[in-house]
Parts: sequence; C-alpha cells; structure tokens
Amino acid sequence: MRIAYTFPLLLGACIGGAPVPVADGPVFPVAFDARGVDVVGSGQRIDFGRAQAGVIETMTRLQGDAPTILPCDQSNRAVARWRDGPLLVFRNGSFVGWSNEGASTGEACAPLAVN
Repeated sequence: MRIAYTFPLLLGACIGGAPVPVADGPVFPVAFDARGVDVVGSGQRIDFGRAQAGVIETMTRLQGDAPTILPCDQSNRAVARWRDGPLLVFRNGSFVGWSNEGASTGEACAPLAVN
C-alpha cells in the first residue's frame, strides 16, 4: 500500500518540467556598506571575513551569473568580477573589500589582465 502512494510522487519527480531559466543580471537587490553586502529586505548579509567560496556562491545566486576570478597586483589577493556588477576582493581566501559603481570599501585590488 505504501508503494502505491509513493509511485505518483516518484513519477512526477522523474517527468520534470522545463529547465530552470538562468537570470541575466541581478536577481535580488543588494546594498554595499562598510561591513560588506546587505541582501536588501531579507535580513541576510555577506560580511567581511567570510570564506571566498561561500561568498562567490551566494553572490552568483544573487547576481544571476557567475563572476570572472582574476589575480590581483598582490599575490595573496584575488578579485571576483561580475558582468555589469560588483567587484569583490579576497585576501587569503577571505572576503575583505568591494567596489561598485565608483564606490568602494575595505581592501582594494588592482586586477591583473589574464591573457
């Protein structure tokens, strides 16, 4: 009897639907401040000191696309740059700064061109 109830659920999961569309641009509004990034209206934040992998994963979901990761002019730093969006700076794998639309806070980085 238990199988009879489970089968429709499994069948529905297997049939699936259309692929989930990938956004082309920011999905959720964010505000950059002295502590890092505020996800507007959600009560959620991405503060300085967070691990690079988690910050990039979260910002990718918020921005709707993946960043380009570039080395900086200082060997212990890297930058994640989103198309038409923010630039986040990481030092030794920790989120330490941002710049966006002419404003910035935290540590800076001069991204090196990758050939």
